[in-house]
Amino acid sequence: MDLALLWLHVSANLVWIGSILAVGVVVAARDAGDPATRGRIASDIYRRLAVPSFVISFLCGAIRLGQEPKHYLQDSHWMHGKLLFALIVIALHHVIGGRAKKLAQWKPDESGKPAGSPAGSVPAAGGAGILSIVLAVAALGAAFFAIFKIPM
Repeated sequence: MDLALLWLHVSANLVWIGSILAVGVVVAARDAGDPATRGRIASDIYRRLAVPSFVISFLCGAIRLGQEPKHYLQDSHWMHGKLLFALIVIALHHVIGGRAKKLAQWKPDESGKPAGSPAGSVPAAGGAGILSIVLAVAALGAAFFAIFKIPM
């Protein structure tokens, strides 16, 4: 059972991180179609891939942590670093997903230009690229602590 949970956790992480990075790339791609279409595509990737794989990863990780909390939280100091980076990734996952949802609701003003600074405008899309880079670095940080088990 423990090996199955680990396998599910790692597999779901791969799908989750890949799909949320894809959401960030689609949101940030200003030259690839109108913002509302990009937002709908990004929102679909978020809803259909990123969220389900996040839930599976989170549940499997929480179950493993709950099975041996003393081992993971007291004896294995590397877990503190992993959990710190995992929390950063989770927060950015929700921020990037929110930007995708806002971009899907984007509507131009009467002249066809982006309206002011509403949800999904160019400024909202621009930050998604930077957030995606930070998410990727944080995900690599979590993997680093999990693989090399370096204590914090």
